[in-house]
Amino acid sequence: MDYLDFSVRMADWSGDEAALRRVRTDVFVEEQSVSEAEEWDGLDPECEHAVAEARDVGVIGTGRLHPSGKIGRMAVLSPWRGYGVGASLLRRLLKTAALQGLDSVYLNAQVAVLGFYARFGFVAEGEEFEEAGIPHRLMRMRLPREDGGLAVHEGLTGTRHILSGTEDFTTAVADIAAIATRSLAIFTPDLEQGIYDSRRFIETVKRLVLSRSHARIRVLISDPGRVQLSVNRFLHIGRRLSTFIEFRALAETQLHRDDAFLIADSSALVYRPKAARLEGIADSFEPRMARLYLGQFDQMWQMSENAREIGELRI
Repeated sequence: MDYLDFSVRMADWSGDEAALRRVRTDVFVEEQSVSEAEEWDGLDPECEHAVAEARDVGVIGTGRLHPSGKIGRMAVLSPWRGYGVGASLLRRLLKTAALQGLDSVYLNAQVAVLGFYARFGFVAEGEEFEEAGIPHRLMRMRLPREDGGLAVHEGLTGTRHILSGTEDFTTAVADIAAIATRSLAIFTPDLEQGIYDSRRFIETVKRLVLSRSHARIRVLISDPGRVQLSVNRFLHIGRRLSTFIEFRALAETQLHRDDAFLIADSSALVYRPKAARLEGIADSFEPRMARLYLGQFDQMWQMSENAREIGELRI
């Protein structure tokens, strides 16, 4: 078998799902003991997928790019490791990210392969953490333009920012909310203390609803039992401005969702692929991604439980 005889292409999830599942099941579920629930996180249909194929063998490797700029699920079947398959997949995903106009990408790299990603220009940040029982570190990389410079979004207030930690998200939520002229859609597990009740965010919300008679703020909470009822200032503002601000609890049929986001109008957003981790992006002008998640928010909102006067949130 010629281990150099393989090709890489962008895949179609609906058509290539079976082959991609086979590779990732072999590598992550069986070899690395990642649970099925963690591996199949529901994000695959939203992602761009790259696959490596070998003649007479089929798909031998895969990786994905989420709209947030997160690269992940890099998997190569054991017999094909060490022959450049992973590098070819990563190059294809980086090219796809650049073509989409992303200015940067990030990933959670297993500590054992930090050097592999570093060779491409990824820089490790922060402390080690466990994901699926495996040590990881956050890594980021700025993407070059064809003219040799750095890719930049022509956004309303700046470029896309990759976020990590409470301070980043507190700043980003207030910055993106300040862009809104009509509406905010917020999907949050528990109105994160220190983020959605920061003084700057509260003042931004008040300015929006008091200066725009048509303004609408919808807040969908996935885990209302965790809301810190007595100290969350956003909830108290919501009571006073209930004409403009509505809180609802996520329907039980939607509790599989574990991401979190804020969308300003339909063009700017703050997004976390995993609500439990303070890692994600903020973009002041990304209408494609904003509309995608706003459409999902609208569907969840229609099925949600009306928490009129916050009663159903046990306040």
